[in-house]
Amino acid sequence: MIDSKVESSLKKIFLKDDISNFKNITDIRAFKGERVSYQIVLKTSEFQKYILNYELVTPLKNVEINVVGFVPSECPVYEQKLDEYYITKEPGLFPDVLYPLDKNDNITIYEYTNTILWITVEIPYDIKEGKYPVILKLLGEDIEKEIGINIKVEEFVLPKNDLIYTDWLHSDCIASYYNLEIFSEEYWNKVEAFMRMAVKTGVNTILTPIITPPVDTKVDGERPTVQLVDIELKEGKYYFNFDKFEKWVRIAKKVGIKNFEMAHLFTQWGAEYTPKIIVNENGKNIKKFGWHIKARSDSYKQFLEQFLPSLVEEISKLGIKKNVFFHISDEPSKKREKDFENYLYAKGIVSKYLKDFKIIDALSNVEFYKKGLIEYPIPATNKIEPFLEENIQERWCYYCCSQAKDVSNRFMAMPSYRTRMLGIQLYLFDMIGFLHWGFNFYYSYLSEELIDPFKTTDAKQTYPSGDSFIVYPYIDGPIESIRSKIFYEGLQDRMMLKLLEDKIGKEKTKNIVEELAKKKITFKDYPHNEEFLLELKDKVLNELKK
Repeated sequence: MIDSKVESSLKKIFLKDDISNFKNITDIRAFKGERVSYQIVLKTSEFQKYILNYELVTPLKNVEINVVGFVPSECPVYEQKLDEYYITKEPGLFPDVLYPLDKNDNITIYEYTNTILWITVEIPYDIKEGKYPVILKLLGEDIEKEIGINIKVEEFVLPKNDLIYTDWLHSDCIASYYNLEIFSEEYWNKVEAFMRMAVKTGVNTILTPIITPPVDTKVDGERPTVQLVDIELKEGKYYFNFDKFEKWVRIAKKVGIKNFEMAHLFTQWGAEYTPKIIVNENGKNIKKFGWHIKARSDSYKQFLEQFLPSLVEEISKLGIKKNVFFHISDEPSKKREKDFENYLYAKGIVSKYLKDFKIIDALSNVEFYKKGLIEYPIPATNKIEPFLEENIQERWCYYCCSQAKDVSNRFMAMPSYRTRMLGIQLYLFDMIGFLHWGFNFYYSYLSEELIDPFKTTDAKQTYPSGDSFIVYPYIDGPIESIRSKIFYEGLQDRMMLKLLEDKIGKEKTKNIVEELAKKKITFKDYPHNEEFLLELKDKVLNELKK
């Protein structure tokens, strides 16, 4: 006999969880244009393994079925940054990777553990209001079992995401994992596949390696060269070929990327050194800049004086000038006095060439903003309060491994509601942009070695599992995780509230959210249960019906 339960997408289900404790959802309300997910948990009550065929019966066309896979975590949490709202702090196997289920595949149900199917339904924008059944039939010898729900499509259309969302795509990790020659045809095909997946997960802004990005690299170490601009030095003058850059932009636009953020022009954590830049000099490619050259060197200043005007001209030629962001240095800190001075110097060098562009950087000391060093700061969510007190016109935020206590994040050991809650917070605090560093970082800490993300999920016990990547490199390209699905649901929550705001105004919308929460929501204080998010969607739909 096969037992089954239908659960919401917000329940993280482990291999040995008791199926009798789960809900059994029969109906889901949905907006037109919404992406709806739910889970089917399967368990045998006998000591017998089943290998079953399946059939999906529904009038809805775009339905995706995945099998939830379990991956190991040796470092699920930071012990020194722990709060009570983690699922567990113990190492173990976590539900995360979503393996695609093809029409010709079978579903295997094991004797001792749960089998979890993840169902995602893309609701068309032009569908008629009404109830639509989705029925999964399991078929085997002497077995025919139907598991169905109804999706009740409401009359309202969910607006498309307008958050500027960047999750850094690391093309060197793609090349390393698949063992591809960088800039080969196979490389470009895989990069396109990862860009396409990024767009599917809500990303609309792509980190663009005009030079090899100087991030997550140990001092005197280096990452594979993915520099898109070919550079030649002749008699003291630099010449630039942008063919690869143009190809990158062309592919990105084709798959739906809207914005481009140029790789950082100075090293991470203080802007003290120059990025690795390969230059052809006297017929040989050499590492002209890198850890061996200080940021304040005359040679780098002279390089930027020629490079930036040429790059700006190329950006204008491609017609993307209004959709380009620049970076100076990632995560400088006022705690290190040199960081402030170095950032001030770097800003002085580049600003005259980039006056028509927005310069954005992840940094969490408000003094950088108050002293005029940056107009568009991106503070961490656990240090955002001083920035909220300032009159910043376009607000961004980010999180990474350090945002582990109290705030939302995407760690595997966190409940899914905590990941999804960010969407509500982005709405309430008028954030127009969100940045994350790890779409597909498949290296260990500081890029010292390649890892297998199906076996190592914490960058060799350095980051809490889930921080460094949100998609997995599969056979033909990337596949999603539970966390990528849940984060996307958070983006949809934000747009749901914006839709309601269009009808009743910001203040009333905010009041509805906080009345249901029974508190004022901040980045550190919010309801710690999945029911809040499910009830909020019902509440919004009911308000819209009024």
